[in-house]
Formats: sequence, C-alpha cells, structure tokens
Amino acid sequence: MSWSANLKEKTAKRDIETAIDILLPDHVIDDMAYDQLRAAKRAAKEIAKSVPGPFLSVILSGHANGVGWQKKEGWANDTISVTVTQMTE
Repeated sequence: MSWSANLKEKTAKRDIETAIDILLPDHVIDDMAYDQLRAAKRAAKEIAKSVPGPFLSVILSGHANGVGWQKKEGWANDTISVTVTQMTE
C-alpha cells in the first residue's frame, strides 16, 4: 500500500515537531503503512533539527507490502522517503 503525508504550508521551525506529530496521510492506510509513517515522522523530526532556516517543508511517502508478500514484476519493494526542505520567508 502506497501512502504519503505532506505539510501543505511552510511551517516555522519552532513549530515543526508539533506539525509533524499531527501530520496525517492523504488516505486511510493499513497497519504496516502506519508503522512506516511513524518511522518517517521520527526521521523527519531528527532531520529537521539540522536544517537551517526559519521555515521548513516536510514530505513523507512510502510503500508497504503486506505480510507474505511475494516479489512481482512491476510492484515496488517496501520503501520510505523523507524530505525536509528549508523554506525562506
């Protein structure tokens, strides 16, 4: 199951951890995808500490295959992507 969650607006760095905590995926996701989302949120908070600037943008996404998943041509392996971007005023 693919998933994504994005901050829709640039966010003040002082508020970024709270904004990441309440960030929700774009659609309902299963337990494995939710585990990935939680891991991505933890990573984004750590990365945000080292990105300079007064504002940040966060994009999280991933793909979680179910238990017992077998590799199939054209289907993605499990993946998590975390992007934290410096934004100017």
